[in-house]
Amino acid sequence: MALVVDGAQQVDHRIEAFDGSRIALVEVDGAESINDVRTIGRTQSLVLRPRQARYTIRYRATQSAARSGRCPLWLPAVATDGLSRTIRLEVSLPPGTSPGRSMPALTWTGTTGSTTLGNMPAFVYISYVAPGEAAGWDIARAMDRLAVLVFVLASAIWIWRRKR
Repeated sequence: MALVVDGAQQVDHRIEAFDGSRIALVEVDGAESINDVRTIGRTQSLVLRPRQARYTIRYRATQSAARSGRCPLWLPAVATDGLSRTIRLEVSLPPGTSPGRSMPALTWTGTTGSTTLGNMPAFVYISYVAPGEAAGWDIARAMDRLAVLVFVLASAIWIWRRKR
């Protein structure tokens, strides 16, 4: 994960660590660690002092079987106003994969997706499929169909009641 933070003297990064998860900090480049990683509730805290505007955090995350396919992120706890200070999120998928639905919505160029947000998301969901793999169940498509079904049923009930 590469971060660009403008004008911060120090940045507290948080990562959620559930039971059975292991987060191992590998390397920090472009920033100085103020102290060791601390556990605060279900999160781990890493406070960094950026030496330049752009810095990189390299880490390994091992999840329990219940959380397979998920990768926790070191999120910077930096206040934004949503206008002059925004968050730009850029995600790179493994080569050869095809992106599916995502939350927040990303604009894709090949296997790289990006978006600009007013504040840091609580979580990011990105589905993707490997070459030759069938796309799985899509909750967004299911919710769209459910919304149309509810609208049609409500319209039918309204018409039926008007005719009575």
